[in-house]
Amino acid sequence: MKTKLNLQVKSLFLPLRTTFKQASSVRNVGESIWCEARREKIIGFGEGCPRIYVTNETVKTALDWINQKIPEIQNECYSLDALKYWMNENRVEIDKNPAAFCAIETALLDLFSKEKNTSVEKLLGLESPERIYTYTGVLSDGGEEKLLAHATRFLQGGFTDFKIKVNGDLKIDQNKIELLFDLAKKYNISNLRIRLDANNLWAEKVEEAIAHLSALNLSIFGIEEPVAPKNYKALSRISNELDLSIILDESLCTTSDFEKLDQVDGKFIGNLKVSRLGGVIRSLEIIEALKKRNHQIIVGAHVGETSILTRAGMCIAQAAGQYLIAQEGGFGEILLERDVVQPSLIFGKLGQINLLKFSGKWNYGWGF
Repeated sequence: MKTKLNLQVKSLFLPLRTTFKQASSVRNVGESIWCEARREKIIGFGEGCPRIYVTNETVKTALDWINQKIPEIQNECYSLDALKYWMNENRVEIDKNPAAFCAIETALLDLFSKEKNTSVEKLLGLESPERIYTYTGVLSDGGEEKLLAHATRFLQGGFTDFKIKVNGDLKIDQNKIELLFDLAKKYNISNLRIRLDANNLWAEKVEEAIAHLSALNLSIFGIEEPVAPKNYKALSRISNELDLSIILDESLCTTSDFEKLDQVDGKFIGNLKVSRLGGVIRSLEIIEALKKRNHQIIVGAHVGETSILTRAGMCIAQAAGQYLIAQEGGFGEILLERDVVQPSLIFGKLGQINLLKFSGKWNYGWGF
């Protein structure tokens, strides 16, 4: 019989190389929960990113919940099947502590797949992770000079897909979009694609959101979380009046959210962050639900996450298949002063990370 599982968790505060500003927060430090799952000589690595404005979790509440559950999880989650059974039995608790559980689940998946000398993807019945992943250039709300510098760097690298954080000032927001289009012409990029992220900026002010987005009068394909989370009637109205796709972040956290989402019409895209959804397995459930409804998928990322969650995002991006329209993350040590694993997953030219390099490395757990 195998040695009993041993789980160790701690907080992880990693300084960022730049301040990242959006409507819901200003961040210069990444905040994560780090988990190591050990059995005999093998160690699995996991991460979760608690965010008070996303899942109502903090690093403290996440650690408190994990420490309370560690004895039970060590005893009962000894295999993939046992983990899935425990997750099903404790679904309501995980719904309330998704980032905390994500740290545990991603560590256990790494451990279980390493024990079988395979990748997490193959452990879960997916194909090999060795492929090319293409990322979005994310531009924060940090002033024109900062925007110009970051946009120039992205465009020089051949990026064509962008997400811009908006702040509600019509002139500033319009200038951001126009600046990006002007720069794209300079670098001979004609297939630019832009989406906006409001981070619940207009909360209950639906009329104001519609007026602002209508006044922009520029080519964008979607707006992420313009009003308060899970206000599906308001999101439907914005989508239909502006003929615009609504990108669901905090408004899509569990499969139960589809009960109300299915009651409204409009164009919807799921932005799936592994940590927000409570790990990879639960993310795969959401992906299947989105596919059944013919909704497109973006794989998202939290500011300040390490390469562990970037790698986990690759797993669900593969599962999304033809429904995947964009992927966020891949900042590694571009944004973090240091990553906690090696190699640090960082996008290069064209916004790509190529896991075909170092062939075979990625077929052993997460590969770190």
